[in-house]
Order: sequence, then C-alpha cells, then structure tokens
Amino acid sequence: MKKSIASNIEWKKWGEKDPLMGVATRSGKSRFDPRPWTDEEFYELGRSDWNDFHERWKRYGIDHTTCLEIGCGTGRITRELGRCFDTVYALDVSKGMIEYAKKKIQGSTVRFMVGDGLHISLQDASVTAVFSTHVFQHFDSLSHGTRYFEEISRVLSSEGTMMIHLPVHQWPAMPGLFERIYRLRKSTGGARAWIKRRLILAGISHHYMRGLSYPVGYLFDILAQQRFMDIELLLFRTSKENAVHPFVFARRE
Repeated sequence: MKKSIASNIEWKKWGEKDPLMGVATRSGKSRFDPRPWTDEEFYELGRSDWNDFHERWKRYGIDHTTCLEIGCGTGRITRELGRCFDTVYALDVSKGMIEYAKKKIQGSTVRFMVGDGLHISLQDASVTAVFSTHVFQHFDSLSHGTRYFEEISRVLSSEGTMMIHLPVHQWPAMPGLFERIYRLRKSTGGARAWIKRRLILAGISHHYMRGLSYPVGYLFDILAQQRFMDIELLLFRTSKENAVHPFVFARRE
C-alpha cells in the first residue's frame, strides 16, 4: 500500500462504524455513548460553523459558481455549501460516509465523488472555489498535503480561491532543531500508525486519527510554487463551540 494513501484505511472504517463521530469528534458523542450525535445537532453544528467560515471567505473574495469540497465526510458542511454554490463537488475517500451524506442531503446542486486520496477526478480549471475543513490535519505527511495542493491548483480556474483548514506552526527560536525534533516525533508516530492500521484491517479496532501540522514557511513556499497568490493565514473562533480554527486562503493566478 502506498504510504501517501495509508490514512484511507481509518477513514473508510470510520465511515462504516461511526461516521458522525469520525467527522465531528467530541467526547461522549460516539454512537456507543449514552448521548451520541443526532442528525439534528450534527447538521446544526455544520450550519453554524459554515456561517462563520463563509463570512471570512466572503471578506477574502469568493466566486459562488462551482465549489469542490475535499473530505466532505457525512456532509456536515456540504449541506450548506449546496445552498451557497450553483454546483458542489463533494469528495471523500470513505464510501460509507458519502452514502450517509446522500441520505441527508437532497437537491441537484451537490455531486458526490469517492476519491483515492491522490487524485481529483475533475477537469483542469473546472471550479471557482475549493473548501476543506478538518481533513488536511489527518494526512500522514507533508507530501500528501503537497499532492492535494497540486491538484487544487490544477482544478481551480484563474482567480478562483481556496479556503483550507489546517494546523500550522512556526518555531520562535532554533527552528532547525525544533523541526528535527518534530520530524522525529512524526517518524515515531508512523510506526504507531502502522500498528493501528493493521488492527483496523484485522477488525480489532477502528478508533484512530493521525495529526499533522504544517510549517508556515512550507505553506507559503509550496503555494507560491503552485501558482497561488494573495496567500493569507487566518485564525478565528467559531460561534457555537468557541473553538479556534486556522485557515489558509489563496487565489489561483
């Protein structure tokens, strides 16, 4: 199995076992807990979060013609995107999550696609906007993020914009040393991920999520290489849960 798509294992299993918890992980909200997510509160959280996200995106600049959502999951945000854009392409690696979303989202504006974690099955310059939240943070490595940025650059039309949620970091002192420590920690985590994924494939477990943070310098460099401009980082709190969300905005040349 290719390393760049190894994380598909856990997301496919989340889609089978507990799709709402896999998308919005909260203590006590698993389907096995006394008070699991209900569809009503789950999609209400998506509505509230999207209102906060959309307001920031409008300030940056957005064309509401065609949107690609990377990692749509069970459609927590997709439902709202379908109300704001003429056409939405909702992409996810988990067939189980997409099947759940299809049952909850009606209308002709949303088109669901099952992806492989490497490619986006859309033509060049075919969308005016790209959105993603709580997805890039679960990739195995920066190379996986790089691959998606390449694909985003390919499918975005000229002047099209993206709004991507992802954790970022920048070491205040001795950046070289701390970056090496961080990479060592990620390498150790790779061994743990391999074990966890073997357990998932054996049917013993499915509760696993891996975390990834993006160096600020890397982010600006890779986006510039992919012909993005007006690159901005923005952190803000959401209204409903008061949680801090970091997003990167960029515009295709």
